[in-house]
Amino acid sequence: MQTGPRYLTSSDLDTFSPTAQDQLGAQGMTEDGRRFRYVKFAGTSTVKAGLLMVGPAAPANSTALAITAVGTGGQTTANLQAGSRQLVVTNGATSVTQDQFQNVVINSAADGYYTLRVEGNTAAGNGGYVTLLLADPIPQGATQLIPGTDTADLVLSKYNGVAASTTGNAPVGVTVNAVPNTSSVTNYGWLQSGGLAKVSATTGTIGLGAAQDQAGTAGYVIITAATTGNLGWFKTSAASSAALVDLNIN
Repeated sequence: MQTGPRYLTSSDLDTFSPTAQDQLGAQGMTEDGRRFRYVKFAGTSTVKAGLLMVGPAAPANSTALAITAVGTGGQTTANLQAGSRQLVVTNGATSVTQDQFQNVVINSAADGYYTLRVEGNTAAGNGGYVTLLLADPIPQGATQLIPGTDTADLVLSKYNGVAASTTGNAPVGVTVNAVPNTSSVTNYGWLQSGGLAKVSATTGTIGLGAAQDQAGTAGYVIITAATTGNLGWFKTSAASSAALVDLNIN
């Protein structure tokens, strides 16, 4: 799979697949400068175009996980040391699926907190062992991790299971085409994260900021309020429940 930014065509944006064709969160761009992210869509029915998608809620029992003892679950002493790109943690009560996480936060009693990118993870049930493959190694100079003392927080990828929601969460992008999910098929595809897009809108005033609507309609945007994040700026005022928005989502 391609790991760097790529140029996208209209055919790329029209293509959905029940299996991943790129890395979750992969970046894309069209010739006119619009930016996109590769995601897995949640839901069991068709998702309309022009809706703001946000990341999924953090999974339960995914924080303060014990770093597994050496000799258990494939853990080695080398895994605990600076430069390691692999670490085994003991799962909580909630099962995790393969490649579910984007980051791990290592809570070191000696050093503090390290936030590292995760390249992949194994699946595990209640109390099982999760092997993390680290895109970022444990930093040079880090104190050797201590099982039973140091812990890890697993951070879900915001690109894994995006949905239209009124529950506040990390914004990911806007659907550029209808997504043909069903009760038996959930699709992967591209969301627009930057540049001009037509977005469903509850309210909107040209020149003002846009934010997730957390009180009205799932997938809609509103004028930015002091307590909500900025997704971009309205290029037109809202009319007929939609507006042009110049998106600027990380």
